[in-house]
This record gives sequence, structure tokens and C-alpha cells, in this order.
Amino acid sequence: MAEQNYDVVIVGGGPAGLAAAIYASRRGLRTVILEEGNIGGRAADAHLIENYPGFPEGISGIELIRRFVLQAERFGTAILTNQGVSNIDIKQGMNALKTKTSTYTANAIIVSTGLKQKKLSIPGEEKLLGRGVSYCATCDGFFFKGRRVAVLGGGLEAASDIIYLSTLTDKIMWVPNTERPSVEEAYLKRFNEIGVESILDAKIVEVVGEGRVQGIKLRKDDGSTEEKAIDGLFIAIGSVPTIDVLKRAGIAIDERGYIATNENMETNIPGVYAAGDCTGKSHQVVVAVGQGAVAGINASDYVKMSMKR
Repeated sequence: MAEQNYDVVIVGGGPAGLAAAIYASRRGLRTVILEEGNIGGRAADAHLIENYPGFPEGISGIELIRRFVLQAERFGTAILTNQGVSNIDIKQGMNALKTKTSTYTANAIIVSTGLKQKKLSIPGEEKLLGRGVSYCATCDGFFFKGRRVAVLGGGLEAASDIIYLSTLTDKIMWVPNTERPSVEEAYLKRFNEIGVESILDAKIVEVVGEGRVQGIKLRKDDGSTEEKAIDGLFIAIGSVPTIDVLKRAGIAIDERGYIATNENMETNIPGVYAAGDCTGKSHQVVVAVGQGAVAGINASDYVKMSMKR
């Protein structure tokens, strides 16, 4: 297995990882991003980002990420996809990260692994995944243009999915699946304007269909059940950090399952930093970018100090 040497290895290519790479590589450090999937993380799936400074008309997630990538590569960052990290061996002065094809060594590590989508774990969900069940409205919504869809989730992610899907179909059902939805009043008003059917007194207990989604089974608060015919179910109930590899490496995880960091984005291990959604501090692109910048600066300082020893 080939071994490749860098000054800084960044695990995860979302907004935080890309921002960290810009700062580290701009300071002349050999920097690589290892991404197990697609560059950009969940941000790349955003139909429109309207609260990122500098874009008053908004910008699509994929275009914003494209610009991040161009900037990072301009300063010399190597960006490698399909390089999920399976093991991290932390040794002061030189750390080793193993993927399925290579081992990467570096003086400093920045973890920006983001979050993984939560699942309901109800009958039919797994069986019909990709056959009408989706965790990404912006990825799969186009295939349901003009069709009947349901969005499950009681937070901002679900609300954003509904607004996006309303550009494709007027047959939208909203099932918060929680007694305390946190959707803002402005979104609720918009739901009424676009004719969303809100089901607040029931939860989805099964996805129904043979070969494709044909409906959902609901259990009402009074204990009764009913079925609703739909063609697609978009599940938006949040995400969880990926921490198994990190735990084995000795990186401290807080009680919520996120990576514990201080204000300098330092973990409990010298030379190891974390930034972005995996820290649990905020699920906003602008915050992730700020954390990535802080991590990139401090990791660079750590490497440069190590070189002087």
C-alpha cells in the first residue's frame, strides 16, 4: 500500500474542510483533503443558500462549493475523493491515516467529517430506499415533478425541502412526526400559501409499496391508523456525527456524540483539530467555514512550530 506524505491532512471535504485547506495551503503547507464521498457534503445539495455573505441573490450549494474547490486548488491543495479513512494512528510528530488504497502521513490532522443522515428504522424504509424513499430532496426531487410527495421532519431541513419541492409539485404532504415541530412561523405561513397538507396529529409508522413507494401508514394520536397514497417520501429528521474511527484514535467525543474542541478548534490531542458540523456547534455553512479557517490557521502554526524543533 502506497504511503503519501503531507504537512496537513484534512478528513472530509465539506465547507469546513475546504476552508481549512485554503488557509493551510495558502501558507505553503502540503495539504490534502480525503473525502469518502462527494466534495461539498450536505452543503452541495442545497438548492439555494441565501444567508451566505457576499451573495445577496443567493447561490446554489453546488456552485458555492465549486468556488471553494477552485480556490483551494489554486493554492495547491490536493483533493481526493473515494478516500474514506478507515484508521487513524496518532503519533506526536507524524500521524498516519489509512484508506482503502493508501496511507497518508502528516504532522497535523483536521477532522471535518460532517454528519450522516438519521434514519427512521420503520418497515419499508430500507426496502424502498431509492424507489421513492429519499433523504435528499434536492438530489431526487426532480424525479417527482407533478407527483404526490410527503416530507417527514419537524425542523428547518424539512421546511427547506418543502419549499424546494413546491417548485416541482403542488401535491405535498408534511408530517412532522414529532409533538414539537421547530419550523418557524414564516415557513408555516408559506406552507399555507402553497397548499401544503399538514398532518400534525399522526406519525408515519410504515412505508407501503411493492417495488416502489405507493403510500405511507400513519398512526394517529388516538391510536387509529390510516394510509395515504404518495409516490415519494423525503425523510429530513437530522443527522448524526461519524465518530467510530475517531474514538478508536483517542479523539475525545462529548456527551452528544460530537467532537470536543476548544475555541481554537483543538481537540484533546496536540496537532489534531476539528471543524464544521461534526463539532455540533452549528449547522450553518458560514459557521463551518469560520471554524475551518480557525482550524487551518492553528494547524498551520502547529506544523511550522514542529518544523523548527
